[in-house]
Amino acid sequence: MYRFQRSQPNEILFEDQVTLSDGRSKPYLVLLQLTAESLIIRPRNTISTSPLNNKEIQTVEPRHVIIGRNSITRSFGFSIKGGSDTGFPILISRVLDINAHLLNIGDAIFNINNEDISNLTHNQVISKLRDARNNQVNLTIKYMNNMATYLRLTSHKFRPSISILQNYLTTPNILSNRMRRDQKARSAIYSYEHHSYAKQKDLPLAISEKLKNTDDSIVNITDKFRKYSLLYAYVSQYINGTDECRINAFQLHTRNGSQTGIIITDTAMEQNMWISRINIVIQNLTARLLAELNQTLVSCEQLFYATWIHERIIYPNENHLPEWQAIFIVFKGTNMYIFDRNPSPPLCNYDFICCTCVYPLIEIFIGTVTSKCSIKDRRYSIKLALPNHSTNKYRLLSLERKEEYDNFILNYQRSLHMSVYSIQTRTFGCIYQGQICRLTIDINKGFEMCNNQTNIILWAFTFEQLQSSSDNGHDKIYLQFKFNIPLNNNETIIDVNIQCQHLRILVHVINAFLTAKFISRRDHMIDRIKMN
Repeated sequence: MYRFQRSQPNEILFEDQVTLSDGRSKPYLVLLQLTAESLIIRPRNTISTSPLNNKEIQTVEPRHVIIGRNSITRSFGFSIKGGSDTGFPILISRVLDINAHLLNIGDAIFNINNEDISNLTHNQVISKLRDARNNQVNLTIKYMNNMATYLRLTSHKFRPSISILQNYLTTPNILSNRMRRDQKARSAIYSYEHHSYAKQKDLPLAISEKLKNTDDSIVNITDKFRKYSLLYAYVSQYINGTDECRINAFQLHTRNGSQTGIIITDTAMEQNMWISRINIVIQNLTARLLAELNQTLVSCEQLFYATWIHERIIYPNENHLPEWQAIFIVFKGTNMYIFDRNPSPPLCNYDFICCTCVYPLIEIFIGTVTSKCSIKDRRYSIKLALPNHSTNKYRLLSLERKEEYDNFILNYQRSLHMSVYSIQTRTFGCIYQGQICRLTIDINKGFEMCNNQTNIILWAFTFEQLQSSSDNGHDKIYLQFKFNIPLNNNETIIDVNIQCQHLRILVHVINAFLTAKFISRRDHMIDRIKMN
């Protein structure tokens, strides 16, 4: 069971001076503060001393320590995080009692045996410590401001699953009283709407107008600083709507479309650290909200995952350059919800009823985009094929960071796996050898072709027997199955040609069932390896 470090909503987790620019006037220094629910920007003339801004901590000098290896465990008595491959320095994340007088959680390691390690990856540093001679290492370390708090916040790796979401049911409610009132009001309106169809068209407009008038994504505390809510916010390094990536800078976008100025850091490492910190808080807030919504949902309708993702928009007018637009995607039950035409991401279960873009997970296809086809700096791209699009068209989506990309693919596969095993079977009407038939795809049995009039099974093959598949892009799919001849060791290949009016959906469903089958076998193999 995993639980996150809980912090007070107004407690400052991190703060540092950065440069802020609105893209028009001269940039100026500000104090950037991160809490458990918001990002605060203070002008420099309002900066005051705080526990995280303590001068004594800020001016700590590098120090040299010699750490000995335990003769039994062969360990140096501390754990590390970070590395050049993560954007963070090498940080000491855990210290055993034997070294408590020498090391602190939050110490950054700069040198090992007088060798600079700033450009080494996490695994390279571990190897260097493991291969150290004389059973001791000479470390040059320095206590870094805010790192201890950061390491406590990330002490457990985020796992977007149902068990994690259930853990949040015991955490304090992150929604404000205003948001609670909105949810109750909207639920009451839906209940009334369900029993009174006469006012069905007027009520959603009233709801939308109410949200518009009560939005608090940006809170002006005073004229001296601004506070941005991180619920359903996202961070972007790209210039709005383009493929151009900023260097050492980023921008926060709130759930209602508002933005901070351009936040500029001194180095790429500081930029990555700030983005990672903010993303962790956003993930925590999102997971807690999903857990709250799941309290009123049955198991087959549970919310698994929600995130912002950018879509490439291509205009028919050649003079209009392609742009990138942020859309919000949710995996809920057996469906995927896309909030692109809606005013904001879902805050209550009523918002899912209003969503107009809902697709069964087994009827869509999400594929990776090769590096050759990626666009400029958008390396982590995927293509989304929907059942109602023409065969050769797909939507091009992009995530900014590798961890976001990996997290999206992992949750898509998990959601698809649960969806397939929940549905179990899918049947399509088709034409086979001139006869009206039905093709059934069963997660346990495989493929089965049955005559629609006589109900006679014409053939049946397992997923393991499928050798290859292709289609004509219009209405026909070609399958090849491997068949073992009884009383003979030879194998033969059987070609099957099927005509189906819903070819695109059929191809996506076959891919979904094969993916779910592969995931089950992979997980089974991993469990066996762990047991051994």
